[in-house]
Amino acid sequence: MVAELRAQFRSELPARVEALDAEALGDLTAALRDARRRQRESLAKAADDSLKQVPRLVRPLVRKVIGL
Repeated sequence: MVAELRAQFRSELPARVEALDAEALGDLTAALRDARRRQRESLAKAADDSLKQVPRLVRPLVRKVIGL
């Protein structure tokens, strides 16, 4: 669990986090995973909503350019 958290944060963790028991580490890992999923979904929705301002015929090109 600690290794997964380190990978998600891309850095060392505070000693207090590393000292958490397995259940708490699991909860923290799951919460972080869920928060990142919700963030991805929100960003995708915002990008889709912003594309509604672009003329329909140009949308596929704009999607390709911005990587959607």
